[in-house]
Amino acid sequence: MARRFMQFGVGQLEELFANSKSDTNVLKQLEHELTYRQVPRAVALLAKVRAAMHGGKDGTALAPAALPDDLALSPPSHQAGSGPAIAPARAAITATTATANSSLGDAPPITVEDAYEVLKVTPGATWESIENSRRQLVQQSHPDRVASLSVARRDQVMAEAKRVNTVYAILSQARRNRR
Repeated sequence: MARRFMQFGVGQLEELFANSKSDTNVLKQLEHELTYRQVPRAVALLAKVRAAMHGGKDGTALAPAALPDDLALSPPSHQAGSGPAIAPARAAITATTATANSSLGDAPPITVEDAYEVLKVTPGATWESIENSRRQLVQQSHPDRVASLSVARRDQVMAEAKRVNTVYAILSQARRNRR
């Protein structure tokens, strides 16, 4: 299947979903495209698309408990398409740190200092260097890079990528709170 929506940002995909909840062809295309995207917003949208395809109430009736805690994170503020479609995610932004910390199971809560350490940057680093560090660390879990690894090692690498995204969300929230 061709990736018809590859050039669309997640915000645009959310708008498309909101406008096409009853069009099964569009939903199938959205589902296909979203399987290639690993950011929390895209994964959450994929769950909504699948719920709409399989009889969920209007595609938005997913209870918060239906999504894993690490998928309930709000999007980074620099992402395009931050229109009204993500207003519910922004409303829950105050719970981001608690949600991010709970996604790590029994591990102690992550502090901002710990987040810098996981991302291998200093507290005085520019936001661009933080984003670059996160991107580089997450790219290590790209499917092409982990395909030859054992299942256990692949799961470990994916868990580390989720941890990197979680601490990035914590730093992003801390950055928003400072503004």
